[in-house]
Amino acid sequence: MHVFITLSRRTLQTITASMLALTFVFAAPTLWATGFNLGAKGTKNIKLDNKVGNNQAQFNSKAPLEEISGTASVSGTFALDPANIEATTGKIVVPVNTMQTGIELRNKHLLGKDWLDEESHKDIVFEVKKISGVQLVSSGGGKGVAKGTAEGTFTLHGVSKTLSCPIEITYVEKGDVAMVKTEFTVSLKEFNIAGKKGIVGSKVAETITVKASMFGAGS
Repeated sequence: MHVFITLSRRTLQTITASMLALTFVFAAPTLWATGFNLGAKGTKNIKLDNKVGNNQAQFNSKAPLEEISGTASVSGTFALDPANIEATTGKIVVPVNTMQTGIELRNKHLLGKDWLDEESHKDIVFEVKKISGVQLVSSGGGKGVAKGTAEGTFTLHGVSKTLSCPIEITYVEKGDVAMVKTEFTVSLKEFNIAGKKGIVGSKVAETITVKASMFGAGS
């Protein structure tokens, strides 16, 4: 009788452990995934499109002797699952030759070998691997807004670095429209951009502030 009771307890423990494991496995996606709580299903392939909004990056250099602001075009695609925002991936591209500072000669210098070397490095690229720390801001009426941190690889001037930057994503079910905004800083030294001797730190800031607004729709 004593042996029978011992075996029964072990069996019960095994069954209980198995049930808990299965519950964890099936519940994990729900626990870990943040969604917009809308009716949209499946991953949406979003292509940046200026018909939806003006896709643009703005950059600002604030140095002791001069402040420079400019803009550049943005293109790219990303995959967004409205029920699992963390799984978002994408590739954002800024062609170096679209960068404008308001002065033609300065634009030419910016593209030169001392600076961005556009001839050798055509694009600035951010490959988004995931979104972390997602927080749902609002949801309802076919529209959701969330904030989080985009994590991935940022490539500039032929140098690739891990980048994490805050983002805000707005998703509209009708037309699978998405809008993304972000702001981050870039250290010229980290990307081997030296410029003309004596210019960085005096007329050009050592760290550049970048803001980007991106708009797209499902393709």
